[in-house]
Amino acid sequence: MNVTLALVSFFALVLDASPRATASEGTVESVTKLGKAPVFTIQVKAADGKPLPNVTVVCIDPSTNASLEGTAIEGGNERLQTDAAGQFALPAVGGENIFFVIANDKGFSLSQSDDLTNHPTMVVRPWGRIEGVRINGGRPLPNQRLNYALDWRCVGSLEIRDRFGTGRNQATTDSQGRFVFEHVPPAIIQFYEEHKHPDAWHRLLPLVEVKPGETTQVKLETRGQPIIGRLELGAGLASDIDVKSCFGGLSPDVDWRKLREPLEPREIDTIEKRTKWWQDWYKSDIGRQSLEAMAAGTIFEFHSDGSFIGEMVEAGRSRINGNLQQNGKRVAVLDEVHIVVPPPAGTNSGDAPFDMGKVTLKAVKNLKAGDVAPDFTVKTLDNQPLKLSGFHGKYVLLDFWATWCGPCVAEMPKLKETYEAFGKDERFVMISLSLDSTREDPKQFVKARGLRWTQAFLGEWSRDTVTQDYGVYSIPHIFLIGPDGKVLASGLRGPDIREAVAAALAH
Repeated sequence: MNVTLALVSFFALVLDASPRATASEGTVESVTKLGKAPVFTIQVKAADGKPLPNVTVVCIDPSTNASLEGTAIEGGNERLQTDAAGQFALPAVGGENIFFVIANDKGFSLSQSDDLTNHPTMVVRPWGRIEGVRINGGRPLPNQRLNYALDWRCVGSLEIRDRFGTGRNQATTDSQGRFVFEHVPPAIIQFYEEHKHPDAWHRLLPLVEVKPGETTQVKLETRGQPIIGRLELGAGLASDIDVKSCFGGLSPDVDWRKLREPLEPREIDTIEKRTKWWQDWYKSDIGRQSLEAMAAGTIFEFHSDGSFIGEMVEAGRSRINGNLQQNGKRVAVLDEVHIVVPPPAGTNSGDAPFDMGKVTLKAVKNLKAGDVAPDFTVKTLDNQPLKLSGFHGKYVLLDFWATWCGPCVAEMPKLKETYEAFGKDERFVMISLSLDSTREDPKQFVKARGLRWTQAFLGEWSRDTVTQDYGVYSIPHIFLIGPDGKVLASGLRGPDIREAVAAALAH
């Protein structure tokens, strides 16, 4: 899909505000340049409705990592405490969406500030449990390393989905392929299978709903086979390049735009409503196909001699994509080869692998600070000509995106904040370049979201030349260009977007 995978708004820690709560007072003070902020109260209850005093609530924002380790949360940002009435308080200030997580011996609860605005209650429900068996080609798979994660769609925040993991909550199958997960959050759970290499894995179906206090039975069944190949270095790459650090794999050769996920209705404001809405979508033809397509992909394990292997690859049409980075910069990409993986010859996962042959690792353009931004002429969504050099003398924020790209959509609130903060500055302009297949998709999106900055249209990625000139191999990809036409920054994401613009305009 060529999308960096890889996360709207009520509460945030702003202006260096530092909330602090005490069990005795049950209040939070947020000291800012504007003085004390108003507060609103959140009630924490057990499943039977009784208040839960002296419970720790962990805050996780878009810049903070945290993980569930057994029945405790490690990491996170602020740790608040409920008072004797089972309540804690928050500053009622605008800003980023925040997760609030409770995990202890009694159970688990997760909410986000967007939802707590209308429903200021968190319910701690007992842990669930999972018993299952891992099968491939009709045979149980021993010694397979499995992990689970919360289904981020039902959780509801793209911004924070990669900030909250399941840590050491792993299981290894026994000689009969059986496994057990203890202390599982009562939620929609998805499974992953790890390979020998720490970066190699693939997703497994089905998704399961874990009920509080109950054991859920699951069968993780595939009919996959190993697939092998070898990297071939393209022109411009050093012979001693570290190919082992390449990251890539196979994904099903489908039109992802037709399988794109729908936008949630605005009235969804609880995890319960969100879970029900997504479960209904999963049952639709598009939802089912989308889940199956995502589970059909696999990540490769690359070796220093250029060979690579993927495990449990399902039969069907697939394509390979990936990249190699050095010092945080993409220096090469895998040639996007399309192949047809045949059905496995036997039922044993240890049978001879399918050899897909050679794949070329190609050097890429890599615009860096100080490079001249290539000029281009495109059409706006209203079919008016737009030329980058026409904005010479201004700071230009250039955004490559598409409506079918989930991470692109997740960045829109940050871009909108940036425009609202600096859009009236005559020295600054924002341009979004759509890689949708038709103008109508971004037109409808822009209108629905009230986006007021300049919107242009590139069309099909495979036929576009602007992305090639800028070395854009994944989206979103956001550049900041100076008044002299030279690149000031690239790869901007999240709060870095606004910060980079603010720093540039401060000169």
